[in-house]
Amino acid sequence: WAYLIYISIAGLALKSYFSFRINRAKLQSELLFEHQEAKRIRDLDTLKTQLYANITHEFRTPLTVILGMANQIKNSPSTYLDSGLDMIARNGNNLLKLVNEMLDLSKLESGKMTLQVKNGDFISFLRYHVESFQSLAASEHKQFHFLSGSDELIVAFDAEKMRQIITNLFSNALKFTPAHGNVYVSVSQDAGATPADRNLVLSIKDTGIGIPENQIVHIFDRFYQLDNSQTRKAEGTGIGLALTKELVKLMNGTIEAKSPPVGATKGTEFILHFPIFTITDVATEPVFVPSYKVDDVAEISEKETRPAYIDSITYNAEQPLILLVEDNADVVAYTASCLQEYKIAVGKDGAEGFDIAIDAIPDLIITDVMMPYMDGYEMCDKLRRDERTSHIPVIMLTAKADIASKLEGIEKGADAYLEKPFHKEELLLRIKKLLEQRKLLQQYYSRQIGIMQGGDENNKPVPESSSIKNTENEFIKKIREVVEANFSNSEFSVEKLCKLVYMSHSQLHRKLEALTDYSPNQFIRMLRLNKAKELLADPSNSISTVAQESGYNDPSYFARIFKQETGHTPQEWRNRTL
Repeated sequence: WAYLIYISIAGLALKSYFSFRINRAKLQSELLFEHQEAKRIRDLDTLKTQLYANITHEFRTPLTVILGMANQIKNSPSTYLDSGLDMIARNGNNLLKLVNEMLDLSKLESGKMTLQVKNGDFISFLRYHVESFQSLAASEHKQFHFLSGSDELIVAFDAEKMRQIITNLFSNALKFTPAHGNVYVSVSQDAGATPADRNLVLSIKDTGIGIPENQIVHIFDRFYQLDNSQTRKAEGTGIGLALTKELVKLMNGTIEAKSPPVGATKGTEFILHFPIFTITDVATEPVFVPSYKVDDVAEISEKETRPAYIDSITYNAEQPLILLVEDNADVVAYTASCLQEYKIAVGKDGAEGFDIAIDAIPDLIITDVMMPYMDGYEMCDKLRRDERTSHIPVIMLTAKADIASKLEGIEKGADAYLEKPFHKEELLLRIKKLLEQRKLLQQYYSRQIGIMQGGDENNKPVPESSSIKNTENEFIKKIREVVEANFSNSEFSVEKLCKLVYMSHSQLHRKLEALTDYSPNQFIRMLRLNKAKELLADPSNSISTVAQESGYNDPSYFARIFKQETGHTPQEWRNRTL
């Protein structure tokens, strides 16, 4: 009995142990599954967020141009009818293309898309589309090459589906190839086991930026983009290549992408294989009529007719200078049409916009958020951190309409955040109010340094505002201290002031005028005259002494300048104040 009890106890212990191990393994497996599922849900949520952001941007940008130019045409048809209708049609086609791509992808998923196959000369078909891209490539300082081992190849294919495939691949190759780069399109036949097994081989190779090895496996995933950042150099939704792969599959073909490893020559090559056959019972003669000549290549040729970027557009030399930073040419053209009462400078991206802002010191900046090289947030942040540009008001016009994006824009220093499509009236009112606020700041800073603005009616105290930034106070204080330290130096000039504060003459002029409404020369003069007024209050100081300590070697010249600014001679001023 004792042995039986021991055996029973041992059996129960072993059973409990194994049961514990099994349950523990099951629990670990469940926890692992839950972790993986949570990660998958997070990844899907991130993908969805990126998709919504991209789709929103792709829709809002052309809608901005369409709605805006429609309003411009309505208000001034003689001025905007021709160019406005072209822009509306162009951006309408862009929207239609996007919608059609999404619908085509949906049809392919559900198996409802069918082929319309006819016999045709594939070499002529391909050459025709390559030539359509060659003029576009030349306008961007790139070259499109067509290589073929034969002049004619009669095969059966769906011209419309094939057009979608090659224009997607051609567009991508051109988009990601830098200036002076090349795109090579070649077509050939591979040797199958039997003549009936021959395949048509199509290759599109570029000398562009290439695709990282860890990302090339994902490029055909729908809504996937190599660069989802706000500084990506090309717009898109991630639909094009997914649709291309599905269309190739529908045509019983295959597609693969190759890109050299890091360190090798950059570039990407797409290789497509299609079975070669003809339809003998439908058409005995080759059928190929390029009836799609106008409509189907509109999306290509439209880029050639887009308005070129304008380095500087001057509508009214007496009005404030506005810097417009936007990478979409049609949005630039429309926004510029809304600002005809101002001077306008244009930057194509955040990096160029920042350089222009540093050089020109504009009165106000209007910028997009999603731009190549440097996005609007980074540009705004850099502007705020730079002493030369920290005072410039910034308006963000963007398709990123969610509250998080608005908060980020404000956090980076934007003064206003308008969604695309925006209303012209709201934009103009925002500009007007920001420029009016600048006038209030000019009064504030002028009173801070003792300079009066005009007559007594303008000399009322200006209350301090939270919008008056410490950086501007420090800048004005620094300029004043430099000038005051050189009061007695009659040789002190604007050029010497510029060297001491490490700014060019134009930068100092624009910055100081924006903050005080005085040029550097006027600023120095007013500070010197204020010093002279203080010295004149002491009767023991002669007029000559006051002149020299205020920076004027010639007492007569000092008296003339003093009367010109105050309406009184130095002696008259002294008599009035004593």
